Amino acid sequence: MSNTERSKTFFHRNNFFVFSSILVLFAFILAGCVNVEQKTTLKQDGSGSMKVHYWTKMSNLKSGKELGSFSFDEAKAKQNYSSSNTDVSSVKVEDKLDDSTTHVTVDLTFKNINELTSAKAFEKVKTSWKEGTDGMDFNYTVLKDTSNAGNMGSSDIKLNYEFDLPAEVLKTNGRKDGQKIIYEKTLADLKNDLEMTATVKNEGKKCGLFGMEFPLMAFAGLAISALALRRKKK
Repeated sequence: MSNTERSKTFFHRNNFFVFSSILVLFAFILAGCVNVEQKTTLKQDGSGSMKVHYWTKMSNLKSGKELGSFSFDEAKAKQNYSSSNTDVSSVKVEDKLDDSTTHVTVDLTFKNINELTSAKAFEKVKTSWKEGTDGMDFNYTVLKDTSNAGNMGSSDIKLNYEFDLPAEVLKTNGRKDGQKIIYEKTLADLKNDLEMTATVKNEGKKCGLFGMEFPLMAFAGLAISALALRRKKK
């Protein structure tokens, strides 16, 4: 091979590498262009239900239906949210021509919020629901994404989360609305972990006559009655 041919080969390979790198970078940037709204209802035992709604511009989907961990294909979206812990009841994909966006809505139920990460769609999330000192401690953390958080326009990408908790919210780092806690964030906030926390009144512990005292008193009453009846027979 002559020097000229070697130079041409090197040039083509180099251009291919640069072009491939640009495509990967472009796809990575687009992955951060997905708006998310998530509403979760949690029960005392850790089970619950969730509605996930995410959307992006149609122009971002010209080269495919996948943007990072988000799929805009019905079958793939269902697969991403399904696991041994989660059951997807419906997936809806629709285009809105008024603003040229594509939307996906996923409805699901889960057995245990502590095992939510068993579904691929939640691989960048950490969850915790456990008994604490002052009640039940709730934590839902979306792990930081510094690359996409620093993109131009990241402050315009919505990340909204709402959690309907099973009892009175004693304290939270979110906005409280009755038993709900609400977070209205943007992609720019993912320069750090997005940690959403609350302490909820522990409805599992009962007091007074409706808790442990009632069955103990009933048992004591029965024991006294039986003793009195035995004495009468004597």
